[in-house]
Amino acid sequence: MIVKMENEKKYKTKESDLIKEFLITFLAVLVLVVVLALVFQSPKMQPLSIKSYANNHPVGFRQVEMRNILGQSQIETYGYPYNNNGESQQVYIFSPEDIEKITVPINPINVFFLKPLSMEASVDHSLKKPFEYFLYLQKYDSKSLNLIETSYYNYLSQNKVHYSSNYLSHKYYPVYTLVSTTLNMAKSGIFAQLLDINLAGNNSTYTYNYQNKLLFLQGAPLQNLANKYQMSGDQWGILKETGAYPGPWWLGIYTSLYQIPAIGNSSNADLIAFSIFSFLIFLLALVPILPIINRIPYYIPVYKLIWKRYYEEGNR
Repeated sequence: MIVKMENEKKYKTKESDLIKEFLITFLAVLVLVVVLALVFQSPKMQPLSIKSYANNHPVGFRQVEMRNILGQSQIETYGYPYNNNGESQQVYIFSPEDIEKITVPINPINVFFLKPLSMEASVDHSLKKPFEYFLYLQKYDSKSLNLIETSYYNYLSQNKVHYSSNYLSHKYYPVYTLVSTTLNMAKSGIFAQLLDINLAGNNSTYTYNYQNKLLFLQGAPLQNLANKYQMSGDQWGILKETGAYPGPWWLGIYTSLYQIPAIGNSSNADLIAFSIFSFLIFLLALVPILPIINRIPYYIPVYKLIWKRYYEEGNR
């Protein structure tokens, strides 16, 4: 296709085959993208799931369950919107969490331990006795139950001596038996399905809310995986892909705020970073009308270097 200007006397004209130029440019970019993708490709990673974590890190799964039971999980002390056990993030008098308060109530021991086990016990009668005994101790002898739970958690943390399952089942009964059951359920995929059912309801065929499964994996499972691929917060992880680059570079300013010790080590880090970033965005929107700042192009005429040829031809 040949394109010509109508007024050839006033403007210099040049024949141009737009279709040809477009195809050449498209193919060049396509080849470049494919080559760069092959050279700098990110490793293909399967998403972390409860099933994969239980099969690959059985001790880690038991530790996660024990923290849920003992009330030591991050969710237990997180505060709003899950519970009121933690302190709200606040910048001066501004605290958005105090406005909504608890919007997603979660009790980790109920959601991640008791409810899945109660559903499993309804079909597995061998589980009924230890499950009922656990509920009995929880209600009438919590001190003895806490001693068993703490002892078993300490054993998992040391992980120096491996005893037989019969010995552990007897010494830490019924905690060991129930935690082992949740581990087996997780390995088969049933545990994750029960978390979905508890969230969506028994009558729901499909669920698109993965809240419980994600919250179960928060803490050690996700943090250890992030450290493995150098994607933790102190490693600028939000800017990286899994093992390669580039990542979402446009988040650089936002995540750089977390690298400042006074902000990153603060209990209000998220709200401080969000407030500063929002203020910077607000200032950026006001650039055209702010005195002095809107005159910067005239004081530092970089644009004249870009349009140097235009101005050399006498245009103003």
